[in-house]
Amino acid sequence: MRKFTYPQAVKYLDRCMVFGIKPGLERINSILEFLGNPHKKTDFIHVVGTNGKTSTAIMTANILWACGIKCAYHISPHITEYTERLWYCGRNISRSRFAELLTELFPFIEKVNSLDIGGPITQFEIIAAMAFKLAYDEKLQVMVLEAGLGGRWDATNAADSKVVGLTGVSLEHTAVLGKTVREIAVEKSKVIKRDALVATTSRDKKVLDVLGKQALQTGSSLYLFGKDFFITSCEKKYLEGWKVTVRTSISSPVLTYDHIFIGLTGNYQPQNLALSLVLSELYLGYAAVKIDINRIKRALAKVRVPGRFEVLGRNPVVVADTSHNPQGVLNFVKNIKENFGRKKIIAIFSVLKDKDYKKMLSCITGVAEVLILTSSNTQRSLSPDNLEKVLYESNARLPEKIFKINTIADSLNYALKIAGSNDIICITGSITNLEGIVS
Repeated sequence: MRKFTYPQAVKYLDRCMVFGIKPGLERINSILEFLGNPHKKTDFIHVVGTNGKTSTAIMTANILWACGIKCAYHISPHITEYTERLWYCGRNISRSRFAELLTELFPFIEKVNSLDIGGPITQFEIIAAMAFKLAYDEKLQVMVLEAGLGGRWDATNAADSKVVGLTGVSLEHTAVLGKTVREIAVEKSKVIKRDALVATTSRDKKVLDVLGKQALQTGSSLYLFGKDFFITSCEKKYLEGWKVTVRTSISSPVLTYDHIFIGLTGNYQPQNLALSLVLSELYLGYAAVKIDINRIKRALAKVRVPGRFEVLGRNPVVVADTSHNPQGVLNFVKNIKENFGRKKIIAIFSVLKDKDYKKMLSCITGVAEVLILTSSNTQRSLSPDNLEKVLYESNARLPEKIFKINTIADSLNYALKIAGSNDIICITGSITNLEGIVS
């Protein structure tokens, strides 16, 4: 049997990237069947939506862990290394355990590939199978799953989740998920199975209509932001985070999570927090476990989500953000304006070829005085030359200065060289931009 070291596991999974994204559950179900269906022996909480999934999943798992639940999360993609994707019982999986999981899985990967079920099993499907096996091996009570693409055909949807959270829906991956918000919402809603407990922070009537119908068809309960749970106060701590009070009317008596501090600076994080608290409350109620608000407060104060409007430096201010679709970049620009007002913005922008980079670029040019076009450390990244061509062919407002620099690291070094102490440097456009930048 082939035995992987961690570096070998990284090389193998990197090579599996060439198999791309293949919507469908046939391969993941096949490998899970070979493994003895480990996903049927653990509870799951599923987080879907266009943006905010990672933050919500991480906060939810930390809340549950604080309340004494043996739990985990599986998120994607990673910024620096694969071990970021699997966290259990308070810490990321070790490199050795990660390699061990892949070693144990590898004979079954080969079996599935020999069946030729629409081609080889993909990288995402392999890591999802590793997550399910980890949950079983460690005898976890629950694992929080972040959907990778959509919902219906995502490998994480092999699980029948007890609790489901939807952050919101906007246009993304339209070639796969559908060309309208309603069509995309339908794809995401299919993670709702029989008798699930479902919560959403979406206010979009089209999305809520889709969720309502799916909940009715599956006998599931649906809890809505603004109706069943609320943010009653929200205080921004400049470059530090938020102090938030959330009230829920899901259980009896009504619960108030008073003055919870999160060290996450994005203006969308209070809503992600509210959803995390509700998902946790729903699962704790299902598991008949007492909610300890003081422990939750202490746990959330320590949570860090790399690359989500993350402040990396203060003189000058450097902000790293993983926004990789038009809605995400729009939110990022809104955050820049709300936090920094009229300060000079030096934006470092790189994007993958398969993204809606024209809309993303037009958002960034609306706020940047200096724009540095660059490329991340992946073949999927659009070249600075192509970005420049798109920029000059568009009707977007052009920044005062535009530079082309080959790498993110060189771009950041140049930005630091030209920035004044009161200027703002921001890096955005793709999660791949932050490898080696965010630790």
